[in-house]
Amino acid sequence: MSWWGLGVDLGTSFSAAAVVSGDRAEVLEIGRERRVPSTVVLDDTGRLVAGSLAHRLVARAPDRAERNPKRYVGRGPMLLGGHPVTAQDAMAALLELFVTEGRARFDDVHPASVVLTHPVAWDDERRSVLRAAARTVVPDAELRLVEEPVAAAVHYGTRPGPAGAGRLVAVYDLGGGTFDAAVLRSDRQGYEVLGKPGGDDDIGGEAFDSRVYAHFGRQLAETAPEWWAQVSGSHERRWLTAAENLLAEARLAKEMLSELEETSHYIGDADTDVRVSRAELEEMVGTDIARTVEILRGTIQAAGDEAGQVAGVYLTGGASRMPLVQQALREHYPGQVHTFDDPKIVVALGAARLAARDSGPAAVAAPTAVPTAPATPETILDNVVETRATASGLYVWCRPDGHRLHRVDPAELRPDRSIDIGEILSWTATDAGLLVADHTTGTQVHTFSPDLVIRATRPLPSRQRPTVVAAGTAGWVFLNAAATPADNRVGLPWGEFGAASYLTVDLSRGLVTDIEARYRLERSARWLLNEDNRQRRLIDQDSPSGSPPAPTGDEPSCLAIVGRFTSKAPLGASRNRPGGLLGGRHAGLKTWQEVLTIDAGGGITRTLRRDGDWLHQVQLWRGNWLMSTSAGLLAGDTPDTGRLLAARPGTGALRWFVAGAQAYAIGMEQVLPSRGLWIGVYRDGALHTLLAEPQTVLRGHLTSTYPQERPRVAIDGDGLLVACFRKPGSTQLLHVTATGVTELATTTGWAEPVVRVPSGLLCLHAALDPAGAAPAALPSLVRLT
Repeated sequence: MSWWGLGVDLGTSFSAAAVVSGDRAEVLEIGRERRVPSTVVLDDTGRLVAGSLAHRLVARAPDRAERNPKRYVGRGPMLLGGHPVTAQDAMAALLELFVTEGRARFDDVHPASVVLTHPVAWDDERRSVLRAAARTVVPDAELRLVEEPVAAAVHYGTRPGPAGAGRLVAVYDLGGGTFDAAVLRSDRQGYEVLGKPGGDDDIGGEAFDSRVYAHFGRQLAETAPEWWAQVSGSHERRWLTAAENLLAEARLAKEMLSELEETSHYIGDADTDVRVSRAELEEMVGTDIARTVEILRGTIQAAGDEAGQVAGVYLTGGASRMPLVQQALREHYPGQVHTFDDPKIVVALGAARLAARDSGPAAVAAPTAVPTAPATPETILDNVVETRATASGLYVWCRPDGHRLHRVDPAELRPDRSIDIGEILSWTATDAGLLVADHTTGTQVHTFSPDLVIRATRPLPSRQRPTVVAAGTAGWVFLNAAATPADNRVGLPWGEFGAASYLTVDLSRGLVTDIEARYRLERSARWLLNEDNRQRRLIDQDSPSGSPPAPTGDEPSCLAIVGRFTSKAPLGASRNRPGGLLGGRHAGLKTWQEVLTIDAGGGITRTLRRDGDWLHQVQLWRGNWLMSTSAGLLAGDTPDTGRLLAARPGTGALRWFVAGAQAYAIGMEQVLPSRGLWIGVYRDGALHTLLAEPQTVLRGHLTSTYPQERPRVAIDGDGLLVACFRKPGSTQLLHVTATGVTELATTTGWAEPVVRVPSGLLCLHAALDPAGAAPAALPSLVRLT
């Protein structure tokens, strides 16, 4: 039997493979092509077609095609013709092309060893998708996964150059979808990655193609305006096909400019020519190329002092063939830049050489479950302010002309009960019913059954704005006096203070506590960031602020963190204006916090005084008190004890989110302006990072006092649904579980996850995406399928 091995580089835009038999490695051509398009298409029969044939079918069925399936690895599935297709299946279809061609060369024998390459920054979740895809195609082969720069260095090491034992080399990988940089040390066993690899997911050949496409579009807007208007705006299949053909011409132009100074292309459907020169292309991409060189330099520095004298810089990736890339690198690393006639196949050849080595079987991880991909939003209700999800249904507060509450049946996805009420001031819902405070001619509080039938109504003092909290059948109505502003002009930190009181509610029977007997919480302070000498919005993370009351978690009780302070009577104070009011200036200021746990009957079961390490949040979960403080995230047996699990970023914020049997933490690296997203899970007494992306931002705000700027996070059984954005104008919806983070959808505009239902994902959605933490207009409740 013939023994052979296979090395495959499944790229973002193009894929390549090489075979090895004995000591000889050679590129595996398919249909005389060494670089095969990574395109996949779902044909009319439901069969997944990959490679060059799929690329030719794109023009015929653009809605059933995906040119970059690798981008979906570790995320949700892609929609092809309305059908979800997982990245695992797409990677398997591409790999099957190379395995089939190799078997035709080696007497129909399956490869004994297969090496697949992946970006150096890929985590275990994304690598597991690649392993699972390979196991469906070559279940009996010895399987290895290696980083792309390692495979490239292995191939370059077989050629004359600097890669001797113990030498350090840098790899510059500019592919179709991303740019990656890494530093490696060579030894007799292979290559070791040193330091932290660098890269940029937004720089690559696909981005350059889009800029040439836009360059052509500007010309066509003048020479064929009607045609260009259809191509750039219509979703009809013929115009989508025309756009795909124009993009193919843009890609061809970019590649031709590696050899030519100028190129011209005839666009038959528009009956006109478009042109682009190398100088114009270099102007379009020059900033990005300069950034890749800077990233490479930073990666070399981050690898340590010894990396300052790398023996060579190896180029891989199809886009590294651009003359501007090689010119820029040779200016910074004269005499050290090494390339190959086709940098794309370097990785595949190195992988094939690794397949020939006896490295032992690789462990195979279980495939990652991939969620259902959402599609075009289907509107259910418009003008939505907020939603509350319970086991009894989804409750939706709408404000079309007045204020209206709907209960939406999760199966039928339509309101099955609605009621008009006054202006809602605060509301909440549990499986036992709803608690709503509203205002018409006066302020009142209502209890509703799960069917939106009013059980009880009680008037409230109109001058005190209510806040309602509920857990099970227990409810509390907190009455807050008008806040008195404070700042250093009166000797106080920037913020506000005022008195509060509360009454208790039984959602199953109505109001049971006499409003006149309510408990008074006395004066509470809240210290805020001074954003612009006017706006009081974000909690000061380093001050002893009070926080809104919230259910404790495991018990039918709620918890209030009260910011306390005392001061000497200010100058000008009188009997009618006792110490601390704005009649003069405060002096001798002392601050602390009190933590109050209030049971269903209204009694305070625990009072804790806290000085320093200020509390922002306390959550009782499975016998653990989870706390967010000015120091960071803590967990302990009581609220006055706790072990630091994660330090708070100096200008950021951290908060706990409990979902069933799991406790999660979400962090913002910086609160003003918002920047960075971190998600972790609490397990085995420690926090484990699930996601850390400095360029991703949470929708909403963890520290805002404005309800409309709440963090866009929803509980989903034992997981979370999280809305975030990487670029203005779009929202990414994530599903967080204890095992990882996957993408449910990416949609244009602003979005907030609400709840998953059997037929898809319900979200609040607005077409416009304003700068800031809240939507510009009232969103719609939509379904993504």
